[in-house]
Amino acid sequence: MVTRRDFIKTTALGGTLIATGQMSNARTIIHSATKPDSGFIQDSEKKIPVIKDVDIIVVGGTSAAVAAAGAASRAGSKVFLIAPLSYLGDDVCGSFRIICDDNKKLDNPLSKRLFLTSKNPTPLFIKTELENELIDNDVDFLYSSYATNILVDENDVPSGIVITNRSGRQAIRCKAIIDATHTASVARVAGVRFTDFKAGEYAFNFVTVGSEPQTIPGAKLEKIPYAVTIKNKQLPVVRYTFQLHVKDDSYATIQEIEQTIRDMTWTPDQSDSSDILEYIPFVSILSECESRNNISHMQELALESLKPKGVKNVWVLSPSAHVTNETAEKIMQPVFGTSLGVIVGETAAMYARDNQLKMNAKVRTPSTKGNKKGEIRELLNPLRPDMNCGFVTSSNDVLPVLGNYDIVVVGGGTAGAPAGISAARQGAKTLVLEYLHGLGGITTLGLIGRYWDGYRQGFSSEVDKGVRSMAPLDHPRQLKNWNSDHVSDWKQEFFRKELRMAGGDLWFGTLSCGALVTNNTISGVVIATSHGRGIVLSKIVIDCTGSADVAIAAGADYNYTGKNVAVQGAGMGHWNPGDYYNNNDWIFVDDSDVLDISRVYVQAKKKINGQYDLVKLPQTRERRRIIGEYTVSVYDVISKKRYPDTISYHKSSFDTHGMIVDPYFILSPPEARHTIYDADVPLRALLPKGLDGIIVTGLGASADRDAMPVIRMQSCLQTQGFSVGILAGTAVREGKAVRGVNLKKIQKHLVEIGNLPDRILKEKPHKGYSDKEFREAARNLRDNYSGLELLLTDHERCRRAVEKEIINTTLQEHRVIYSSVLCILGDNTYASVLANEINKSNLWDKGWDYTGMGQFGPCMSKIDSLLIALGSCQDSNSLPVILKKASILEPESSFSHYRAIAIALGEIKSRDAVPVLYELITKPGMRFHHISSFRDARRKTVPGLNDTSVRNAALKEVHLAYALFVCGDKNGLGKSILKSYANGLQGHYARFAIDKVYSSL
Repeated sequence: MVTRRDFIKTTALGGTLIATGQMSNARTIIHSATKPDSGFIQDSEKKIPVIKDVDIIVVGGTSAAVAAAGAASRAGSKVFLIAPLSYLGDDVCGSFRIICDDNKKLDNPLSKRLFLTSKNPTPLFIKTELENELIDNDVDFLYSSYATNILVDENDVPSGIVITNRSGRQAIRCKAIIDATHTASVARVAGVRFTDFKAGEYAFNFVTVGSEPQTIPGAKLEKIPYAVTIKNKQLPVVRYTFQLHVKDDSYATIQEIEQTIRDMTWTPDQSDSSDILEYIPFVSILSECESRNNISHMQELALESLKPKGVKNVWVLSPSAHVTNETAEKIMQPVFGTSLGVIVGETAAMYARDNQLKMNAKVRTPSTKGNKKGEIRELLNPLRPDMNCGFVTSSNDVLPVLGNYDIVVVGGGTAGAPAGISAARQGAKTLVLEYLHGLGGITTLGLIGRYWDGYRQGFSSEVDKGVRSMAPLDHPRQLKNWNSDHVSDWKQEFFRKELRMAGGDLWFGTLSCGALVTNNTISGVVIATSHGRGIVLSKIVIDCTGSADVAIAAGADYNYTGKNVAVQGAGMGHWNPGDYYNNNDWIFVDDSDVLDISRVYVQAKKKINGQYDLVKLPQTRERRRIIGEYTVSVYDVISKKRYPDTISYHKSSFDTHGMIVDPYFILSPPEARHTIYDADVPLRALLPKGLDGIIVTGLGASADRDAMPVIRMQSCLQTQGFSVGILAGTAVREGKAVRGVNLKKIQKHLVEIGNLPDRILKEKPHKGYSDKEFREAARNLRDNYSGLELLLTDHERCRRAVEKEIINTTLQEHRVIYSSVLCILGDNTYASVLANEINKSNLWDKGWDYTGMGQFGPCMSKIDSLLIALGSCQDSNSLPVILKKASILEPESSFSHYRAIAIALGEIKSRDAVPVLYELITKPGMRFHHISSFRDARRKTVPGLNDTSVRNAALKEVHLAYALFVCGDKNGLGKSILKSYANGLQGHYARFAIDKVYSSL
C-alpha cells in the first residue's frame, strides 16, 4: 500500500484533466459535440466575482467534510467549506444516522465528541459540534450553497470552484479541492470519468420519527434504539430500506423516488423524517487505482481510490470514490467518514503546502455546444466590498435542460405550495421547486403554525379542513383550535399530497439561481441541486420565493433596505417533534444574503442551546419587493382602494414589527392593534415591470414596505397563491400570456370558490381624487392629520392645498400640523414654525426603543416626528435647534431620538453638526456592535428569544455613523464604522453602509 506521504509525491506529478464525461440530464455535464445539442443551453461570457483565495476548498456538509476541513486547518492550511444544506451533518442529521453502534471504534476527537457525549445526541447538539469544529479551527464556511463549476489554470488543472446561493454566483480560488458531495458533483464538472450507470434495483434508506413500524410490501425495517421523548412519551424511530428500480441517474428520478417513499411511509403519528434519502451512489469515479477490497478501518483504504484518474488537486471524500459497495457504505457512516476525513484533510494540506495558488484561473469551458435560446441572467456581485478579490471569466458555459414544463413554481412555501396545487389542478404540466425538504415554508418549517389576522375563506378554508382531515378527529395530535392552528407536519403532508394527487411534480433540494430570458420574457429557471446546475424550461414561472429571487435575477427592479435601515424584526427558534408554533423576534436578517443567513444559523444554535433542534429557516418579515406595474401604498390600504384587476384580498392591522418610513406614519403613526384594515391587491402588483412570463407572489410583490404588514398574512397568501395558479393554468390552457387572460372571468371564478369577496364583481375601481376632495382633506388636517392619506397620494396637489390652508390658520397647533406636512414634502417655507415648536422644551419627550414583537402604534415621539419633517426640508437655519436636541442625548436615551437626529442631520449635511455627532458616538458603549466573523457572532449572542438590546445598540451606532459621515466626518470615524458594518455579516446593516460609503467613493 502506498503511504500518504508517497501518495502526495506521486499525485503532485499527476496527469492532465480528462476532457470527456458521462451524459446525464440532471447534472452539469461535459460532453463532446461539434454542433449545438438541444439538451443544453448556451451561456454568454460572464465575469464571476472571486470572494476568497484559500489553500483548500471542502465542498460538502457531511461529518467527513467537517473532519477534513478541521484537520487541514490544523495542519496549516487556509480552508473554506461549502455546505449545501442549512446545517452541517447531512449524513448524521439529514439521513438521521444520529447514533453510533456500540461496536464501532471512535478513533478521532470529533467522532468522540459527537457520539460519546450523550447516548442520545440531539440534532442540535450534532449540528453545533460540527459547526464549532469549523469555527474553533478558523475554517471559513457558507451554508445553503452549491458548487456549479470548476476553475482551471492554463494547463486545465483544477484551481478553484464556482458556487451559487441566494446571493448569486461567486468564485473561490484554491490549491486543492476535497469533493465531499454524495455524488461527487465537483468531480463531474471537473471532467472526471465515471463508471457506467446501469438501470436496476437500488437500496434506499429513509427514517421516520413518531410512527410505529409500518408493514410496507418489499420494505425492510429497523427500529433504531434512539430516544426522542416528547411530553413524557418516547417516539419510535424507524429506518426503512426499499429496493426500488432506478431508470436513470437524473435528479428528477431521485426526487420521484423520494416522493414515492414519502407516500409509502407517512402516517399521522409521524412528526419528523429524514431530510434526504440515504443510498449508495449509482456510479463511482474512475480513480488512479480502484480499491477492490473490503476494509475494516479507514487507514486500510488506498488513497488512490479517492483520486480521480488523470486529475490533479482533487480528492473525492464520499461514497462516490472508486471503492466496493461495502466500503462505500462504511464511508457513509459518520464514525468511519470522520476518520477518513482526517486522513484526507491532512493529506490535502501537505499537498497544498508545496503548491502555488494560480491567480490566472478561469471557469472550465465544457466541450458541449448548446442552443442559444435566450440570455441566462443571474446575480454576479461580491458578497462584501472587502471580499472583492477580482473576477474570473466564464466563456461558453452550457447548462443542461433538466425538464420542460408548462408552469414552474419556484418556492413551495405559504403561497408556492397552493400555486402549484391549483396550477396542476388546471391540467397544466407543473413543477414545484423547493430548497427545503418539506412544503409550507414559514407556516410549517418555520413553525409559525398559527394564523394572525387574515382572510380565511376560499382555498385557505380548504387547507384548514384538509389539514384537520389528515387524521381521525379523535387522534391525539388534533388541535382544538384547528381553524387557526395547524399541525406543522400534517400541513406539509397535506400540501405534498394534494400536489401529487393533482399530477404536479415536486423537487426538493433545489435552489433557483437565475433565469432564461428571451425578448424580456422569462422562458426558464436556472436551478442548482446536489447534482449540479441546469435549466428547467417553462411557459410561465410563478416566483414564490418570498423575495422575488427569479424576477430579480432576470433583471426586475426592486425595493429593499439600503437607502434606510428600517427592518421588520425576524426570529429563529427551537423545534421539537410535534411543535407547530414557536414565534419569536430577536434578529434582523436578510435571507437573500448568504453571509447573513449563515451568521444567523450560528447565533441561533447558541441562542437555543440545549433544545432538540432549530427550525429550518428564519422567520423573516422584511423581503425584497419588485417594482411592479402597480405598487400598493399605505394610502391605498387605509382608503380601501379598489382595482379592476384585483387578484387577492387581505385583512390585517399594521403589524409593523419595528420601524416605519412612510411620511404618513411619521406624522400620523399607525393605530393600535384594534384597527383591522382590508386591502385588495391587483394583478399588476404581481407583475414585474418590463418582464413577461412571470408572476411574483407573497412578500415579493410590489408594495410599499409599510403597507406589506397588512397584506403578508399567511391565510391571505395561501389564497393568493392558489388564485395565481388558476390564472397561470388558464393562460397555458388558452395559449395566452398572463396579461392576455380575461381577468373578469377569472375573478368570477375566484368569487365562486370564495377566494375573493363578491363585492369585487360589483364595486367600481377608484378613479382618483377630485380637487374638491383635496381641499376638504386639507381643511380636515387640523384634526390630528385626518385626511393625510388622501393628500399624500399626490405630493404637488397636497402642497398647493396645504399652502392655501396655512395662510388663513392662526392657531399654533394647526400651523404646526400644516408646516410639518409641507416640510416633509421638502418645502421649507414654514420651517421656522416647526423649529419654534421643537425649541419650546429643553428636554426630550418620551421616545421609543426598537420593539419587535407586539409593536403597534407609534415608533417615535412627537418631537422625533417634527425633527424628521424639519430635516426633510433641508433648512440650514433650523440646524441650531436640531443640534441643541442632539447635545442632550445620552447613551441610554431612546433609539427613536437618535434616529430622528440622524435622519434630520443627514438631510441637512452641515459640518457644524460634526462636533456634536462625534462626541455622541465616542461615548462609552456606543461603538463596536458590528459582527465581523462567525466567531464574533457566536461570542456576541445574548439570551432571550425576543431580545431587543442588541438591535437597539447597533441601530444607534449605525445611524450616528451615517450622520457623522455625510456631515463631513472627523478623523475618518464615521467612515470607519460604516465600513466595518459594510464588510460585516449583518446583511441589512451592510446594505445600508455600502449604500452610504461605497456609492460615494
